[in-house]
Amino acid sequence: MNGYPPLNSSGRQGADMRSAGIVEVLRSAHQRRCLLAASLLTTAALAFGGPSARAEERIKMSVFEGTFVNLPVYVAQELHIFEKHGIKAELIYGKGIQVTNIMVSGAADFGAFAVEHAVLVASKGQDVRLLVLNQTQPPFALVVGNNVPTPNAGKPFPAMLRDLKGLKISISSVGASSDLALRFLLPLAGLDPQSDVKLIPSGDPASQVAALKNGLVDAMIGIEPAQTEAVLGLKIGKSILDLEKGEGPGVYHDYAYNAVFTRQSYLDSHAAAAKAVVASVVEAETIIADPARIDDVMKAVAVNMRGLDQGLLKEYVEHYREIWRPVATRVGIENVNTVLMGAKQITEPVPYDKLVAKDYMPTEFAAKTQ
Repeated sequence: MNGYPPLNSSGRQGADMRSAGIVEVLRSAHQRRCLLAASLLTTAALAFGGPSARAEERIKMSVFEGTFVNLPVYVAQELHIFEKHGIKAELIYGKGIQVTNIMVSGAADFGAFAVEHAVLVASKGQDVRLLVLNQTQPPFALVVGNNVPTPNAGKPFPAMLRDLKGLKISISSVGASSDLALRFLLPLAGLDPQSDVKLIPSGDPASQVAALKNGLVDAMIGIEPAQTEAVLGLKIGKSILDLEKGEGPGVYHDYAYNAVFTRQSYLDSHAAAAKAVVASVVEAETIIADPARIDDVMKAVAVNMRGLDQGLLKEYVEHYREIWRPVATRVGIENVNTVLMGAKQITEPVPYDKLVAKDYMPTEFAAKTQ
């Protein structure tokens, strides 16, 4: 006998119950530790921008198809830079003034189009705000067919424009930037855009080149890659004035040509999405400016400009990479107003502060170009 009472059935039951209670306590403690660990992991993911940080916000952006003026948008899309900044972009394609109308109407949240178009609609009281610039220099060149006499070629501006008198000239569409540029330029040479030439709406760059090739027009004012394809690719024409190279009037030397826009009504409720779009475009332009990233840039070019000589397009990007810059200066906006008033499209300028969303517009751009 050990001095202890014998362990009867009720005693064994009590021991079993105590053991079960201890196991349950241990199990609950383990579960609490697992829940705490999961909570800490989720918090870390939110803090450091991991996959669980936030769902991608879907946006729609109206753009041109197959033209270098929207190259930063193409690069941001093809290299998944938009997704990196938390947005999923759907690109909606249009021609000429359509790209502006799509955004202004609310069919798209953002639009990548000419600053001239934005100034025009803003002058009529429409809701449009400039966020970030895609391209500075206007991309236009006047290309005439090889059989067109050009006795004033090579003379100081605007002498070469006089050779256009009586010609049929291709523009992309009525009211497009190509149309507005001619309506500004031709009077500087004493020509009336209404009576001294015939302006022919031909569509996108590829259609403009086809119109020149097939003799439907005598000349074209095109944006890249139209002039590269016509002059260097097909060799069906010659350039008599290239604004992108700095030829022509001084007003185009400091310019704000193409940008990404939205509406103030959208900004009021989607500030984070707008900041993400700006950050994406700036990052894309940094990549374009870096010679070491040319192969990445050409991935976007190949997807958006099919059927063209990729070697020629690569040369173009390498030569003109300085034109894709995010900052719209006050002088650049003033010069846009000057062109539109000279083309008799507006009667008074639209102020910088009314057009530009200054809280979003980058103020500087430091990019690797060597």
